[in-house]
Amino acid sequence: MNKLNIVHALGDEVLFVDNLREVENLSTLRMEYNTITYCRGGRILVEVGGNNQVKVGAGQLLLIPAGKLVQPMLISTDVKAGALMVSERLLKSVLGNQVNIWNKAMYMKEIYVIEEAGWLSGLQSYAQTIFKGSTTPVLFREMVVSFLRTMVLLVCEELLRHEDMSSADDVSTTHDKELFNRFLQLLSEQEQKRQRVTYYAEQLNITSKYLSAISKKVSGKSPMRWITESVMQDCYSLLRDSDLTVKEISNRLGFPNSSFFGQYFREEAGVTPVEYRNDHKRIV
Repeated sequence: MNKLNIVHALGDEVLFVDNLREVENLSTLRMEYNTITYCRGGRILVEVGGNNQVKVGAGQLLLIPAGKLVQPMLISTDVKAGALMVSERLLKSVLGNQVNIWNKAMYMKEIYVIEEAGWLSGLQSYAQTIFKGSTTPVLFREMVVSFLRTMVLLVCEELLRHEDMSSADDVSTTHDKELFNRFLQLLSEQEQKRQRVTYYAEQLNITSKYLSAISKKVSGKSPMRWITESVMQDCYSLLRDSDLTVKEISNRLGFPNSSFFGQYFREEAGVTPVEYRNDHKRIV
Protein backbone atom coordinates (compact mmCIF):
# COMPACT_ATOMS: atom_id res chain seq x y z
CA MET A 1 0.00 0.00 0.00
CA ASN A 2 1.09 3.58 -0.68
CA LYS A 3 2.26 5.09 2.63
CA LEU A 4 1.56 8.68 1.57
CA ASN A 5 -1.18 10.31 3.61
CA ILE A 6 -2.28 12.25 0.53
CA VAL A 7 -2.25 10.58 -2.88
CA HIS A 8 -1.65 13.03 -5.75
CA ALA A 9 -3.00 12.24 -9.22
CA LEU A 10 -3.23 13.82 -12.67
CA GLY A 11 -0.62 16.46 -11.97
CA ASP A 12 -2.12 17.35 -8.58
CA GLU A 13 -5.55 18.00 -10.09
CA VAL A 14 -6.89 15.25 -7.84
CA LEU A 15 -5.95 14.50 -4.23
CA PHE A 16 -7.20 11.46 -2.36
CA VAL A 17 -7.07 11.16 1.44
CA ASP A 18 -8.12 7.85 2.94
CA ASN A 19 -7.76 8.91 6.59
CA LEU A 20 -8.15 12.58 7.53
CA ARG A 21 -6.74 12.06 11.01
CA GLU A 22 -3.33 11.19 9.55
CA VAL A 23 -3.07 14.43 7.55
CA GLU A 24 -1.34 17.47 9.03
CA ASN A 25 -2.26 21.10 8.27
CA LEU A 26 -5.58 20.34 6.64
CA SER A 27 -6.40 24.04 6.36
CA THR A 28 -3.57 24.56 3.86
CA LEU A 29 -5.69 22.77 1.23
CA ARG A 30 -8.68 25.02 1.67
CA MET A 31 -8.89 27.30 -1.37
CA GLU A 32 -7.48 25.19 -4.16
CA TYR A 33 -9.87 22.27 -4.49
CA ASN A 34 -13.52 21.27 -4.50
CA THR A 35 -13.67 18.78 -1.66
CA ILE A 36 -16.00 15.85 -0.96
CA THR A 37 -15.46 14.38 2.51
CA TYR A 38 -17.19 11.19 3.65
CA CYS A 39 -17.57 10.81 7.41
CA ARG A 40 -17.96 7.12 8.23
CA GLY A 41 -17.80 7.60 12.00
CA GLY A 42 -17.15 10.22 14.67
CA ARG A 43 -17.75 13.96 14.28
CA ILE A 44 -16.27 16.84 12.32
CA LEU A 45 -16.88 20.54 12.90
CA VAL A 46 -15.60 23.10 10.40
CA GLU A 47 -16.08 26.82 9.92
CA VAL A 48 -16.93 27.76 6.33
CA GLY A 49 -16.63 31.27 4.96
CA GLY A 50 -15.22 32.75 8.14
CA ASN A 51 -18.45 32.69 10.15
CA ASN A 52 -20.57 29.63 9.32
CA GLN A 53 -20.05 26.53 11.48
CA VAL A 54 -20.97 23.22 9.82
CA LYS A 55 -21.34 19.93 11.70
CA VAL A 56 -20.82 16.57 10.02
CA GLY A 57 -21.62 13.20 11.57
CA ALA A 58 -21.41 9.54 10.64
CA GLY A 59 -23.05 8.75 7.32
CA GLN A 60 -22.85 12.30 5.96
CA LEU A 61 -20.95 13.98 3.13
CA LEU A 62 -19.28 17.35 3.64
CA LEU A 63 -19.06 19.36 0.40
CA ILE A 64 -16.74 22.38 0.18
CA PRO A 65 -16.36 24.35 -3.06
CA ALA A 66 -13.07 25.83 -4.25
CA GLY A 67 -12.51 29.39 -3.06
CA LYS A 68 -14.23 28.97 0.31
CA LEU A 69 -12.24 29.61 3.46
CA VAL A 70 -12.42 26.46 5.59
CA GLN A 71 -11.13 26.16 9.14
CA PRO A 72 -11.25 22.75 10.89
CA MET A 73 -12.62 23.38 14.38
CA LEU A 74 -12.95 19.85 15.70
CA ILE A 75 -12.13 16.36 14.49
CA SER A 76 -13.14 13.77 17.10
CA THR A 77 -10.63 11.14 18.17
CA ASP A 78 -12.88 8.37 16.83
CA VAL A 79 -13.44 9.97 13.44
CA LYS A 80 -13.26 7.82 10.33
CA ALA A 81 -13.28 10.01 7.24
CA GLY A 82 -11.76 10.22 3.80
CA ALA A 83 -11.72 13.02 1.26
CA LEU A 84 -11.56 13.51 -2.47
CA MET A 85 -10.24 16.89 -3.69
CA VAL A 86 -10.71 17.99 -7.30
CA SER A 87 -9.37 21.11 -9.01
CA GLU A 88 -11.84 23.63 -10.39
CA ARG A 89 -10.67 23.02 -13.96
CA LEU A 90 -11.10 19.26 -13.75
CA LEU A 91 -14.47 19.50 -12.01
CA LYS A 92 -15.78 21.67 -14.84
CA SER A 93 -14.36 19.25 -17.38
CA VAL A 94 -16.00 16.13 -15.92
CA LEU A 95 -19.34 17.81 -15.11
CA GLY A 96 -19.84 19.82 -18.28
CA ASN A 97 -23.11 21.78 -18.15
CA GLN A 98 -24.06 19.99 -14.92
CA VAL A 99 -21.54 22.21 -13.10
CA ASN A 100 -24.51 24.60 -12.75
CA ILE A 101 -25.97 22.21 -10.18
CA TRP A 102 -22.76 22.21 -8.11
CA ASN A 103 -22.38 26.01 -8.30
CA LYS A 104 -25.99 26.65 -7.36
CA ALA A 105 -25.81 24.31 -4.37
CA MET A 106 -22.39 25.47 -3.15
CA TYR A 107 -22.32 29.20 -3.80
CA MET A 108 -25.97 30.23 -3.86
CA LYS A 109 -27.78 27.80 -1.55
CA GLU A 110 -24.71 26.95 0.56
CA ILE A 111 -25.67 23.29 0.97
CA TYR A 112 -22.53 21.84 2.54
CA VAL A 113 -23.86 18.59 4.04
CA ILE A 114 -25.89 15.78 2.46
CA GLU A 115 -26.77 12.30 3.71
CA GLU A 116 -24.91 9.16 2.66
CA ALA A 117 -26.40 7.28 -0.25
CA GLY A 118 -26.29 3.56 -1.03
CA TRP A 119 -23.74 4.00 -3.83
CA LEU A 120 -21.08 5.51 -1.61
CA SER A 121 -19.46 2.43 -0.08
CA GLY A 122 -18.97 0.86 -3.51
CA LEU A 123 -17.31 4.00 -4.88
CA GLN A 124 -15.10 4.26 -1.83
CA SER A 125 -13.77 0.74 -2.41
CA TYR A 126 -13.20 1.61 -6.06
CA ALA A 127 -11.32 4.78 -5.06
CA GLN A 128 -9.03 2.84 -2.76
CA THR A 129 -8.32 0.36 -5.54
CA ILE A 130 -7.37 3.14 -7.96
CA PHE A 131 -5.50 5.54 -5.68
CA LYS A 132 -4.01 3.20 -3.07
CA GLY A 133 -3.10 0.20 -5.19
CA SER A 134 0.45 -1.15 -5.16
CA THR A 135 0.82 -0.53 -8.91
CA THR A 136 -0.48 2.24 -11.14
CA PRO A 137 -2.87 0.96 -13.83
CA VAL A 138 -1.89 1.56 -17.46
CA LEU A 139 -5.19 3.34 -18.08
CA PHE A 140 -4.94 5.31 -14.82
CA ARG A 141 -6.06 8.69 -16.19
CA GLU A 142 -9.11 7.22 -17.92
CA MET A 143 -10.05 5.35 -14.74
CA VAL A 144 -9.71 8.46 -12.56
CA VAL A 145 -11.74 10.68 -14.90
CA SER A 146 -14.46 8.02 -15.20
CA PHE A 147 -14.57 7.60 -11.43
CA LEU A 148 -14.73 11.36 -10.84
CA ARG A 149 -17.54 11.88 -13.30
CA THR A 150 -19.59 9.10 -11.72
CA MET A 151 -18.88 10.39 -8.22
CA VAL A 152 -19.71 14.05 -8.76
CA LEU A 153 -22.78 13.31 -10.89
CA LEU A 154 -24.16 11.12 -8.11
CA VAL A 155 -23.43 13.91 -5.63
CA CYS A 156 -25.25 16.37 -7.91
CA GLU A 157 -28.18 13.96 -8.08
CA GLU A 158 -28.38 14.01 -4.28
CA LEU A 159 -28.13 17.81 -4.27
CA LEU A 160 -31.06 18.06 -6.67
CA ARG A 161 -33.16 16.15 -4.13
CA HIS A 162 -32.43 18.77 -1.46
CA GLU A 163 -35.46 20.90 -0.61
CA ASP A 164 -33.49 24.13 -1.08
CA MET A 165 -32.69 23.18 -4.67
CA SER A 166 -36.28 23.39 -5.90
CA SER A 167 -36.24 24.86 -9.39
CA ALA A 168 -39.85 25.98 -9.38
CA ASP A 169 -38.78 29.63 -9.21
CA ASP A 170 -35.78 29.26 -11.52
CA VAL A 171 -36.46 31.33 -14.64
CA SER A 172 -32.85 31.86 -15.70
CA THR A 173 -31.72 30.50 -19.06
CA THR A 174 -28.75 28.23 -19.71
CA HIS A 175 -26.92 31.21 -21.22
CA ASP A 176 -27.54 33.26 -18.06
CA LYS A 177 -26.19 30.44 -15.88
CA GLU A 178 -23.10 30.03 -18.04
CA LEU A 179 -22.33 33.75 -17.87
CA PHE A 180 -22.90 33.79 -14.14
CA ASN A 181 -20.60 30.79 -13.66
CA ARG A 182 -17.94 32.59 -15.71
CA PHE A 183 -18.35 35.60 -13.43
CA LEU A 184 -17.82 33.42 -10.34
CA GLN A 185 -14.75 31.82 -11.91
CA LEU A 186 -13.32 35.20 -12.89
CA LEU A 187 -13.92 36.49 -9.39
CA SER A 188 -12.20 33.52 -7.77
CA GLU A 189 -9.10 33.98 -9.96
CA GLN A 190 -8.51 37.63 -9.01
CA GLU A 191 -5.88 38.37 -6.37
CA GLN A 192 -7.41 41.81 -5.84
CA LYS A 193 -11.13 41.10 -6.04
CA ARG A 194 -12.37 44.51 -4.87
CA GLN A 195 -13.10 45.88 -8.33
CA ARG A 196 -16.07 47.69 -9.79
CA VAL A 197 -18.85 45.62 -11.36
CA THR A 198 -17.90 47.31 -14.63
CA TYR A 199 -14.47 45.69 -14.48
CA TYR A 200 -15.91 42.17 -14.35
CA ALA A 201 -18.56 42.95 -16.95
CA GLU A 202 -15.88 44.15 -19.38
CA GLN A 203 -13.94 40.91 -18.88
CA LEU A 204 -17.11 39.03 -19.84
CA ASN A 205 -17.81 41.33 -22.81
CA ILE A 206 -21.18 42.39 -21.43
CA THR A 207 -22.55 45.53 -19.78
CA SER A 208 -22.57 45.97 -16.02
CA LYS A 209 -26.35 46.34 -16.19
CA TYR A 210 -26.66 42.94 -17.87
CA LEU A 211 -24.28 41.33 -15.36
CA SER A 212 -26.37 42.74 -12.52
CA ALA A 213 -29.55 41.42 -14.12
CA ILE A 214 -28.33 37.85 -14.64
CA SER A 215 -26.65 37.73 -11.21
CA LYS A 216 -29.89 38.66 -9.48
CA LYS A 217 -31.91 36.33 -11.69
CA VAL A 218 -29.64 33.31 -11.21
CA SER A 219 -28.49 33.78 -7.61
CA GLY A 220 -30.76 36.37 -6.01
CA LYS A 221 -27.73 38.50 -5.16
CA SER A 222 -26.13 41.45 -6.91
CA PRO A 223 -22.61 41.14 -8.40
CA MET A 224 -21.42 43.70 -5.84
CA ARG A 225 -22.61 41.42 -3.04
CA TRP A 226 -20.71 38.50 -4.57
CA ILE A 227 -17.59 40.68 -4.88
CA THR A 228 -17.85 41.82 -1.26
CA GLU A 229 -18.31 38.28 0.06
CA SER A 230 -15.36 37.06 -1.98
CA VAL A 231 -13.17 39.91 -0.71
CA MET A 232 -14.14 39.06 2.86
CA GLN A 233 -13.10 35.43 2.29
CA ASP A 234 -9.60 36.66 1.48
CA CYS A 235 -9.64 39.02 4.47
CA TYR A 236 -10.61 36.24 6.88
CA SER A 237 -8.01 33.91 5.42
CA LEU A 238 -5.08 36.34 5.61
CA LEU A 239 -5.98 37.56 9.10
CA ARG A 240 -6.36 34.04 10.41
CA ASP A 241 -3.62 32.10 8.63
CA SER A 242 -0.87 34.61 7.83
CA ASP A 243 1.54 36.77 9.80
CA LEU A 244 1.08 39.78 7.52
CA THR A 245 0.30 43.06 9.25
CA VAL A 246 -3.08 44.70 8.72
CA LYS A 247 -1.36 47.27 6.50
CA GLU A 248 0.28 44.53 4.41
CA ILE A 249 -3.06 42.74 4.03
CA SER A 250 -4.71 46.01 3.03
CA ASN A 251 -2.07 46.55 0.33
CA ARG A 252 -2.27 42.98 -0.96
CA LEU A 253 -6.03 43.14 -1.35
CA GLY A 254 -5.91 46.48 -3.17
CA PHE A 255 -7.34 48.84 -0.57
CA PRO A 256 -6.18 52.49 -0.78
CA ASN A 257 -5.01 52.46 2.86
CA SER A 258 -5.32 50.47 6.08
CA SER A 259 -7.84 52.92 7.54
CA PHE A 260 -10.26 52.33 4.66
CA PHE A 261 -9.63 48.59 4.92
CA GLY A 262 -10.46 48.64 8.63
CA GLN A 263 -13.72 50.52 8.01
CA TYR A 264 -14.68 48.17 5.16
CA PHE A 265 -13.95 45.08 7.26
CA ARG A 266 -15.81 46.35 10.30
CA GLU A 267 -18.94 47.15 8.28
CA GLU A 268 -19.03 43.56 7.03
CA ALA A 269 -17.73 41.58 10.02
CA GLY A 270 -18.91 43.75 12.90
CA VAL A 271 -15.40 43.83 14.41
CA THR A 272 -12.07 45.38 13.48
CA PRO A 273 -9.42 43.33 11.64
CA VAL A 274 -7.29 43.21 14.81
CA GLU A 275 -10.23 42.02 16.92
CA TYR A 276 -11.03 39.32 14.38
CA ARG A 277 -7.41 38.18 14.29
CA ASN A 278 -7.17 38.04 18.08
CA ASP A 279 -10.31 35.88 18.26
CA HIS A 280 -9.60 33.60 15.31
CA LYS A 281 -5.83 33.33 14.85
CA ARG A 282 -5.20 29.65 14.19
CA ILE A 283 -3.33 27.84 16.93
CA VAL A 284 -1.68 24.60 15.81
